[in-house]
Amino acid sequence: MAISGISGGGYSNWSPLAAMSATKASTTALEGASDLDKVRDKGLVAFAKEAKKDAWEEKLKAWKAEAMKNAGLTEESLAAMSPDQRTQALQQIDEAVKAKIKEAMDGAKAQAKNGLAVPNFVDMSV
Repeated sequence: MAISGISGGGYSNWSPLAAMSATKASTTALEGASDLDKVRDKGLVAFAKEAKKDAWEEKLKAWKAEAMKNAGLTEESLAAMSPDQRTQALQQIDEAVKAKIKEAMDGAKAQAKNGLAVPNFVDMSV
């Protein structure tokens, strides 16, 4: 029995190399795809989780940059420090970022208490 469009077992042209190039092509296509295309490909929940994760990563980068700026530090000045000084500076940056995270989480809890929270799986404001 043959299925239309598939002949000779259907997989005679398949190879791992072809599969890898197809995966790369679909990944490249997804990078340029609209959000709707990404939702269709990944599903709403997976898309929303990834969007939320990406938003948090961007916020963490921004908070780290802000903490470094407030401390008068740059990547170059950190690299020029002694190991003990660098450890102390990085701990200060880490504490400042943790304070920002706590502030954001407390704000989200306050919104939830007031009934203003958006369901977690579609919350893209973070």
